Amino acid sequence: MTIKKRKFKYLRDLLVRGRYEQTLSLSIAKIIEDNITGNNIKILDYGSGIEPTITQMVRDHLSKISVNIVSHGYDLYDNNQIKKLNNISKNEYYFKSSELNSSNEFYDFAILSDVLHHMNIENEELIKSTLKSIKSKSRYIIVKDHFQYGFFSNQIIRFMDFFGNLNSNIKTPKKYYSTKQFNSLIGSLDLNVKYKVLNNRYHPKIFIFFNNPKYHFIYLLE
Repeated sequence: MTIKKRKFKYLRDLLVRGRYEQTLSLSIAKIIEDNITGNNIKILDYGSGIEPTITQMVRDHLSKISVNIVSHGYDLYDNNQIKKLNNISKNEYYFKSSELNSSNEFYDFAILSDVLHHMNIENEELIKSTLKSIKSKSRYIIVKDHFQYGFFSNQIIRFMDFFGNLNSNIKTPKKYYSTKQFNSLIGSLDLNVKYKVLNNRYHPKIFIFFNNPKYHFIYLLE
């Protein structure tokens, strides 16, 4: 990584990612804590990425109350990325997303953190088939994503997404879910909402336009 990229990454993490990841990971950890019966759980992290920090932070939070997590991350990895990621921790394993359907594993929770909108929300068949596969292998699904309420809010979320993923190969989506669209999606899959988090502020107060809690949601689905 060049010095310029390192400086940008530091600035981005300081202004956005640090607080965002801390807030999100604490919320997910609390959801898991409130819905488990034992101390050993298995998590499916779908769309885990090359920086799977959220699940790692969730693991750290829950270790403080003696909850042990083994996670399986699935994404569009190549062989070199998988080899590198599988050397991170004995509690983390990574696979190509194409391997999910053939897996015989069953998970206590599946996490999809800011994944669905990057799959293109208009590609309903792909998203539905992915969620069906994940649900067949998981007791609960935790979805973190964005809600837009029209053109202006959609552009605000696009800018947040662009800045958060700058200097990566992740493309900024053109469109995000409305509440009606997302509720229709999960209804068509017979998924029930057990719990919602709709009031998190993920960014510092100085970012007035970007700090509106209504742009973010976490749903616990079963």
